[in-house]
Amino acid sequence: MQPSRRAWLLATPLLVLVALTVLMPFIWRNGGLLWQCASGQDCAAQDLFSDSYYLLAMWNTVWLSAASSLLALGVGLGAAIAVAQRPQTEGLVSLLAGLGANFSGVPLAVALTLLLGAQGLLTAGLATMGLSLNLNQSAGLLLAYVCFQLPLATLLLLAPVRLLDGGLLDAAATLGATPALFWRRVGLPMLLPSLVEVGSLLFANAAAAYATPFALSGTAANVLAVRIASLVSGDIFSQPELSALLALLMFVMLVLVIGGGRMLAARLRLAL
Repeated sequence: MQPSRRAWLLATPLLVLVALTVLMPFIWRNGGLLWQCASGQDCAAQDLFSDSYYLLAMWNTVWLSAASSLLALGVGLGAAIAVAQRPQTEGLVSLLAGLGANFSGVPLAVALTLLLGAQGLLTAGLATMGLSLNLNQSAGLLLAYVCFQLPLATLLLLAPVRLLDGGLLDAAATLGATPALFWRRVGLPMLLPSLVEVGSLLFANAAAAYATPFALSGTAANVLAVRIASLVSGDIFSQPELSALLALLMFVMLVLVIGGGRMLAARLRLAL
């Protein structure tokens, strides 16, 4: 039996379980919703486009995910390059990055509140410099997202940077190229496919984050994940149709980002 066929046979029970518990209810729920909208009946799309609050939640999700992903990619790439130049630190950095990537949700919210909340340890110091940070606003959410995105980016970029041939830098130096010129002309173009893939995963990780914004701001955090949950539970009354539509929009967005990232990375690898 071919290895690929054997792998599919072994994965069949898991695929059937996923189809029964996730895909079928999702398709059934959203299929009915789309049929109502297509047939001209009253549907959740009218509530969505008539209320700018939900459109703002979509925009907040997109820009928070994109900004935190770009910041995490930039700093994480620098950290991965530094680790590649000092291999003896890789074990410690991998351990700390793994812990940081999973340090999200309530623990992260509590830590940020203790440091930067109204009575936080660093709040008074920031006030003396004329600075302030409200964790319930967009800047506070961006800081929280970066706190768990940055370690994850570092962890994911360690392997691609490690696989980069170290002899290329020595050869470039022999030819008179500076390290900055090497990374601009050789290093970054070779790492670009990996950066695109990691960036798409980071975007999806941030867009689907629920525990961190909810723990910081409760239902006042106007991002898609919190809006979907609040519409299901209902602070005043539930709107399951609208929550299903928002979940469908998030699903389409994540599929486009992850699928587009994989396709773009594949094209970039062919062009190398």
